[in-house]
Amino acid sequence: MIFKRILSVSCGIMIGFLTLYILEGACFRLVETYSSKRLSWAWGNYLQGSINPMLSKLGLDHFAEPPKAIVDSLSIEGQILKEDDYSSKVMSFSLPKRDRFLEYLSTIDDPLGEFDIRDFQMLRGVVTPGLKRPAMFEDVRDGLARREGDLLEFAEGFFIFLTSASSNSDYEDQFAELEKSFSFLLNNGVACLLLATESLEDLMGKISFLKASYPLLAENLVVFGRGEQASLIMEACFARPSTYRGIIVENPSRPVPMPVEDSRAWFLAIEDEFSPGNRTQNMATLSWVIKSRQSEFLYPSRLGGLLRIRKEDAEVPISSFAVAYALQCIDYFRVASILYPQSHGAQEKKPSTFKSLNRKMMTKATTSQDVKLNTPVSSFAEKIEEPTYSCEMVSEYRRIHGDDPSVKRLSNRELVLRIGRSFESMGEEVMAQIDSKDPLFIRFYLSIKELDP
Repeated sequence: MIFKRILSVSCGIMIGFLTLYILEGACFRLVETYSSKRLSWAWGNYLQGSINPMLSKLGLDHFAEPPKAIVDSLSIEGQILKEDDYSSKVMSFSLPKRDRFLEYLSTIDDPLGEFDIRDFQMLRGVVTPGLKRPAMFEDVRDGLARREGDLLEFAEGFFIFLTSASSNSDYEDQFAELEKSFSFLLNNGVACLLLATESLEDLMGKISFLKASYPLLAENLVVFGRGEQASLIMEACFARPSTYRGIIVENPSRPVPMPVEDSRAWFLAIEDEFSPGNRTQNMATLSWVIKSRQSEFLYPSRLGGLLRIRKEDAEVPISSFAVAYALQCIDYFRVASILYPQSHGAQEKKPSTFKSLNRKMMTKATTSQDVKLNTPVSSFAEKIEEPTYSCEMVSEYRRIHGDDPSVKRLSNRELVLRIGRSFESMGEEVMAQIDSKDPLFIRFYLSIKELDP
């Protein structure tokens, strides 16, 4: 009797664990909210990504190791297959989103009926998601608004589909094919554009115009192209890598070398099938994939460079894998862009550690005269008598947390202190990155910290 009872309890426990395992797997495969949440449990948030030591012991797809660099040219086929397998595993969290995308394509009617389509001078048929936010001090300072509180149009990202369509009828036919895919992206806050171009100069000129004239729309730019247009995108990224957040290429027609300058753009290569005869092209594509994963931050070190052999969605204009990748890239940079210094020509040399930066600024603070409680050190506040503590970091934080009433109630000074303490807890390297990105924020934080420890 005792043996039967023990056996019954053991079987019950095993069945319970098996049921939970099956339910968890089903939720990860079918429930988009849960799959995203499990990714954050496994890797942490975008700003402080780190491998979860407990979950990593379970052998989940999140912890698949990226393939190493090519050892010799004879291993190209094996390397491509390894990259494809890795891409399938590491992007498995996007399966529910990809299902939702394919279902959306089959059910949506009048896909662009609710969105604004207009020309931006040389750019024809830009579709915007209709998002607006009130202007802040930095927007007025940068000439984007006349006064604080004015409504400004923005987008979470900007997706460009590159085409070689030379006639109006070809362009309109292709635009009609893309309407449903664009509508899905637009509903996720992403502006869209079908851009016709056949030369590198024309492409770079149009993208430069877009970035300069509509910075709030084109901040997080992802460009997609096939064949010759894919190679043009790679050449444009080679020339100006800091312009792009991500590039997605299908079957590029010719090899393009990697940028000499460090590129933070995510890179996805999609091949219809493996072509063993085109060794030079395969080597070039693999080089882009592997180098794009070279990052000190966790998310880009896993997702920054992927290669996918297209196995499904052959009938849709943009594969579900590419759409999910573009949205993940935009979502990452929407938050984590504060970790990357902006490229505005020559930059000051970044300090080796935050401690040296801290000591340097604190020396300036202690030599200032008449430092009183609640009065910022003049060298930090740039001699503003009543500082607003307005800076890029605070503006970005308010934009991201625009729906959080607790954030709205905080003053800029309180936000600087909160954000600064959070970054400082991440370590010296993160603080050094923030200093390169927004040195004014670091000055504000150190001054407030000194006066209000």
